[in-house]
Amino acid sequence: MTCECGMTHDHPSGPIGCQECGTRCCRSCALEIDAKTYCRWCATSLAASA
Repeated sequence: MTCECGMTHDHPSGPIGCQECGTRCCRSCALEIDAKTYCRWCATSLAASA
């Protein structure tokens, strides 16, 4: 299984899910903000609206 960026989901407990859109992403695309995990696409949108 791969992330939208093309990398494989290599997290030990499986793919990491975005709190905003539910997208499964790899460790490179998962960003933690205020103890919540977001995909890089939602994190970019959140940062732009702040």
